Amino acid sequence: MQVYVLLAIMALTVAVAAGQAMESLGTMPGLAVGVLGLALIVGTGMWMLRKGRHTPWPEAEAALADGAAVALWKPGCSFCDLLLRALADDERVVWVNVWRDDDANQRVRELNDGAEYTPTVLVGDTVLRNPSAAAVREALSAAP
Repeated sequence: MQVYVLLAIMALTVAVAAGQAMESLGTMPGLAVGVLGLALIVGTGMWMLRKGRHTPWPEAEAALADGAAVALWKPGCSFCDLLLRALADDERVVWVNVWRDDDANQRVRELNDGAEYTPTVLVGDTVLRNPSAAAVREALSAAP
């Protein structure tokens, strides 16, 4: 919830600043720019903070042991979005949002030298960093 409050304060600040900067052009253009700035920031923030697919880490670990792929992802990551769209219908892939699950966040950092590098996909003992959908499917096919 704190992130939403911070986002709202930032959006309001930018909207007011944009409105004041454009005030020299008159009230209506300044107001229009302020509202547009506010809408842009709120829209971007909402897109980055969306929930998306999420399976808790203990369930994902169990699925991994059963032969599924586990994709560690985070909102706002365009590479994660591409992979999610490409593998959306593949039921062999379990998605874990590392911003919603502390254990998953710790695991992605362990796998990437402390970095929150996403997407990171696990297939058995194989770790794929920023893989293509084809690479994930190939790893799933090759897994025992």
